[in-house]
Amino acid sequence: MSLRRRTLRIVRRIHLYLGLAAALYFMLIGATGVALNHRQLFRLEDRYVSRIWLPESYRPQDGAEVRADILVGDLHSGLIFGRFGSPIMDVVATVWFLSLLSGLSLAALGRSLHGSPEKEDNECELIKTSLPPRTELQRSEEESEFARQQTLSA
Repeated sequence: MSLRRRTLRIVRRIHLYLGLAAALYFMLIGATGVALNHRQLFRLEDRYVSRIWLPESYRPQDGAEVRADILVGDLHSGLIFGRFGSPIMDVVATVWFLSLLSGLSLAALGRSLHGSPEKEDNECELIKTSLPPRTELQRSEEESEFARQQTLSA
């Protein structure tokens, strides 16, 4: 296997795992962003989340329950993670950047490895137009010839 193909395979694998890791966080950011944009529709100010579901160090001054709009905002911004929130967001941003970089390099390596997509499309079109289409009559003749040969050999 050539060095270029091995490199492409490694970059593709890195891109896959980075993308899967980032996808979970993308879903969290998307869901919390929609909830924040439509907080009145979801009545987040009127809802509360039990402390059972939250880290002990998260907003201890709020008592047994935390307002849902505050929780959703802190989830969206990373503040729910406390002092680790900023480094976690930095790691997530780095994963996003690496995923983007690996995707761009996959696109560049893939094109140089396999040629341009336009060339492949033109070649496929050339193959399609150079072969005459089979008619129903030709298909039925081929099937009957095959059946006749099967009968003679039996």
